[in-house]
Amino acid sequence: MTQLPVRVIAVPLKEFAGWGGGIDFIRLILEGLVQDRGLRVVALVPRPGLGRRLRQGLGRFLERLRGRPAGTRQAPPRPEAVVAAIADFLPRITIRLYPDGRRGLCRALRRARADVALPCLRPLPPSCPVPWVGYLYDFQHQHLPELFSAAERAGRDAEFARMLARAAVVICNSEAVRADAERFRPGCAGRIIALPFAPVPRREWFDLDVPAARLRHALPERYFIICNQFWVHKDHATAIRAFAAFRAGGGDPDAALVCTGHPGDYRAPGHAAALRALIAELGLGGRVHLLGHLPKSEQIALLRGAIGVLQPTRFEGGRGGGAVLEALAMGVPALVSDIAVNREIVHAGCRFFATGDPAALAARMLELASHPAPRPEPAELLRRAEAGLGQLGASLAEAIARARFPMPAGGPIL
Repeated sequence: MTQLPVRVIAVPLKEFAGWGGGIDFIRLILEGLVQDRGLRVVALVPRPGLGRRLRQGLGRFLERLRGRPAGTRQAPPRPEAVVAAIADFLPRITIRLYPDGRRGLCRALRRARADVALPCLRPLPPSCPVPWVGYLYDFQHQHLPELFSAAERAGRDAEFARMLARAAVVICNSEAVRADAERFRPGCAGRIIALPFAPVPRREWFDLDVPAARLRHALPERYFIICNQFWVHKDHATAIRAFAAFRAGGGDPDAALVCTGHPGDYRAPGHAAALRALIAELGLGGRVHLLGHLPKSEQIALLRGAIGVLQPTRFEGGRGGGAVLEALAMGVPALVSDIAVNREIVHAGCRFFATGDPAALAARMLELASHPAPRPEPAELLRRAEAGLGQLGASLAEAIARARFPMPAGGPIL
């Protein structure tokens, strides 16, 4: 990572701490930043006060009164849980708690003497004492509008417009998101940096006891795995039908399909029940295991022991989603839908199939199960990760530089 005249980088966790994918993304950002030992990285963890906790509880109560399903608004995680999720970065980073709220964040940035704050899911206020780097997740509401209410679509449009109007530089997880931003907000692409695809395993993942995890969930030795929340757009139905075709086409009759992830989608309350009905209809009872949300270490152990990870998704903001990134980091093959964002993945362990086509996915499953490729040793996977981290660090360095020295209107910085 190129050395810059920047000493302190603040990483605000507030908007990312409430969901597993957000914490995983922050961990990847931290991995990229700590490559430069000349930087001091400060992770800022919000500590909600009594007033904010009462307002959040009232908000959840009002949602129930309005008929929105329970769990639509998740309670923010306890600060201790957030700290625990990144504690292994100590002492390479500093972790500071601050009183939740914009004023508390601005004070925390001053006290940390931060040169830049990143990534910011929401624009920081004009009173913010430091430059900041924005973050765009995806434009799913534009591509799959049927999954959102008119109010949700309008809210997302307004949110992204504010970000692209106020941020000097924005990072995102794919060229597809960058292209969408330019499509829907022409003229903004020059201020957006698409981060590279960087599969980075944690060393401790290779010490997890895979057979013990399999035994805890009564799983057979051979299985495919899907690690997605049961959102409609993740398209579990294609994978379930493909698994039935895999078995009918001569695949191992003792193999299973394992699904981890929260079973709900507030936009389609009956979706999980419909998938269970499909499993029964196809005669797959006892062969498809719906395990729900698991602790990270348990999910990773099962992922590492799988024949391969399936990713049938119809839409992603990042290439393949988190499960594919983690699988390839550990040398586990990935069978991935061929949507444009996934096609950005260039990796020997990734194979594509036609989106929404169970027969095409089943053919890939049969091929993978019959001719498994040897998996690299952990030392080799960690060595490969270093190159990806170098590229990630360089992209973050560019974002930091652009935040401190914004590109003038009409041309690049000279």
